[in-house]
Amino acid sequence: MRIRQHGDDQVLFDMVGFLADIDKFVRPDTWEIDIHDCLGVRAPEIEEWSASGLTLTDPAFRSLYAGIYQTIDGTFVGLSNGQKVIELKAIDSTFWEMSGPPDFEAHMLSTYGAWRLD
Repeated sequence: MRIRQHGDDQVLFDMVGFLADIDKFVRPDTWEIDIHDCLGVRAPEIEEWSASGLTLTDPAFRSLYAGIYQTIDGTFVGLSNGQKVIELKAIDSTFWEMSGPPDFEAHMLSTYGAWRLD
């Protein structure tokens, strides 16, 4: 499923904002991240540290990523007890590919809107 990364008036939809949505449907205890390009506080460090993949506890991930306002290219895999429960991929600052429980996907589509090539 794909959702927009830019809303009306170019409002950005990004990971920090998605966490409240994610919490309604799944509770990852661990995140595997691979961020190629992002903007915000500590962006260069995050890109460097996660270049070959980085695994963090949920609290550590939220703390590290709190200052990021845009993910241009990157992957986030949320795990619970070692099992993937959700995956989000930012693609070229254009859209997000997401997979997770059907009710999560439906919520994200209705909240943020489907991505369409215009």
